[in-house]
Parts: sequence; C-alpha cells; structure tokens
Amino acid sequence: MRALSRQNLPRRASARPLEELIRHHQGAVRGFLFFLGCPAHQVDDLCQEVFLVVLSRDFEDRHPTQTAAFLRRVARNLFLKAMRNLEREPNSLEIQGLENAWVTYQGDDQGGRYLDALGECLRTLRPRATDVLQLRYRDKETPAAIGRRVGLSESGVKSILVRTKKSLRSCIERRLSR
Repeated sequence: MRALSRQNLPRRASARPLEELIRHHQGAVRGFLFFLGCPAHQVDDLCQEVFLVVLSRDFEDRHPTQTAAFLRRVARNLFLKAMRNLEREPNSLEIQGLENAWVTYQGDDQGGRYLDALGECLRTLRPRATDVLQLRYRDKETPAAIGRRVGLSESGVKSILVRTKKSLRSCIERRLSR
C-alpha cells in the first residue's frame, strides 16, 4: 500500500479538498466497512485504500450523496477483494442488502435523522427502561448486576432489554417513515 503524502498527489488535485473529503466521509466509510463485517484489523487499511482510489481517479466531488455512494461502492469492492484474497467469499446478495440498510439509515445526513429519531424515542421510555438501558449500554453492567441494583431477576432485566429494544426499533421506524 502506498503511503499518503503530498508528493503522491496528482498535480491537478490539491491537498486541501482531499483533506476535507477525508474529514467529512472517513467516519462513514469506516462505519460502512465495519457494518459489512470487515475485520477490525483491516478497517483502517481499507479505508485508506478507498481514499487512494479517489486520488488515482479523476474524481470530482459534486454532491455529498453522490460522493458517499461512490465511496461506499469503492469500499464494498475493496472489502470483497480482500475477502477473496483470504479465500472467504461473502454472499453478494447479503452485502447488497447490508448496503441498502446502511443507505436507509445513514441517509444524506450521515445518520442525523436516525439519531434524532432515536433521541425522541428514548425520551418516551419509562424511567425503569431508561435506567436499565443506561446501566447496560453506558455503564456496561451485566444483566445480573443490573438486576441487583434495580431489584429484578436477571431474566427480568433481559426481558426489559428485549421489550425496550423492540419498542425503540418500531418507534424509530415510524418516525423515519414520516
């Protein structure tokens, strides 16, 4: 893999727009690679390769949606190539389904609409469900430890988590379909 430096930049490209492009899209590219199932130790390498492809082509950043689609396509192809090299052929229909889901929830605003819906839905939860979610996901406590803190059995905590996640999922889907 080539090292990314100003010397390697094509003469027609300036480093400034490239840095802005990377700053704006790198998080989404990394997230998409993780979402596809890319092993953590390969994500940074593949992400760097995505932007090297941008350098090696006559790429013109026209619209954020088009740019994001192009970067996803490059990332997907590099991921598939890496998996083939490891003799692990992912299911292409599954990859396409994952990309469709990513586009649905990521959208043009890098997931902002989804996060807004999640925030609104979290505010509708009952206090006990909120407490259990925070203890589990923010504080990383086990269901048994949460149960001791809130006076429930471990299975009671698991039940609250399942019901709450199901409720959040349907709430978010309703808000996004508006």
